[in-house]
Amino acid sequence: MLREIAAVRQDDPGLRRRWYQDDYFDLFVWTDPAGDVIAFQLSYERSGRERVLGWHRDRGYLHRQVDSGEAWPNANLTPLLVEGAGRFPKRRVIAEFDARSQALDQQLRASVRERMAKYAPPARRRRI
Repeated sequence: MLREIAAVRQDDPGLRRRWYQDDYFDLFVWTDPAGDVIAFQLSYERSGRERVLGWHRDRGYLHRQVDSGEAWPNANLTPLLVEGAGRFPKRRVIAEFDARSQALDQQLRASVRERMAKYAPPARRRRI
């Protein structure tokens, strides 16, 4: 079940950043003073091949793989979002989100879920 992490660094004075986590998801949400979702990043399959679906009101969607940077067991490098995430498993991730997000604020939960459901992969470029 997703639970909120209380002490979250606030980088943008006009937005509130919130963080929710469980063993499958990390969810970061940015809201405006009215509580409307401006952006989110949903990291899924945290213990396997971790990927991120992100949405921003002005920039749209992204779907990336997480490169943890952990080349050595005694190193803790900064994770990066990289290409190569593959297809977004929409049905599976939405089903997991539905099961694990019931404790979230209903407006926030509905907003994130709606954006996940609307995600469509970018059109492929045709090779000439």
